[in-house]
Amino acid sequence: MDEAAAAYEASLRALPASVLPRGASGLPVFDLILLGVGPDGHVASLFPGLPAVEVEGGSTWVLPVPDAPKPPPGRVTLSLPAINAADMTVIVAMGAGKQGIVARALQGLARGAARGGAPLLPCQRVGGAAGARWLLDEAAAALLAGGEEGEGQGGE
Repeated sequence: MDEAAAAYEASLRALPASVLPRGASGLPVFDLILLGVGPDGHVASLFPGLPAVEVEGGSTWVLPVPDAPKPPPGRVTLSLPAINAADMTVIVAMGAGKQGIVARALQGLARGAARGGAPLLPCQRVGGAAGARWLLDEAAAALLAGGEEGEGQGGE
């Protein structure tokens, strides 16, 4: 995994700035990064609690994820700083199976922190200062407005 991540990062770094611009921090600036979200709040193979989520700064663009909790266990992903340097990030969630994580993530962001003081989920950390845009179908958004859990949930 380490070799694959290093090779992928080398390939990206070899692209001229006219093809893949760099920001002031040196990170690549993709026009758009489109992500799905897992039921545990992971995005881009960045799973809650794994060290890859905590990588900060602009020196690492690509990371190995040797211990993913769902198959395949060995993965390669962009680092969270590289994802957050994009001009726009969009997280897509579809279906009733995503209701819980969508509500937890977005209601936590609306309160300015993760639920119960827990660390932010990877999906809540996407988008940098501008935040990510979420694209939801009706089923995934059902608990956000008008649903039994979506209404009247004050501070907890």
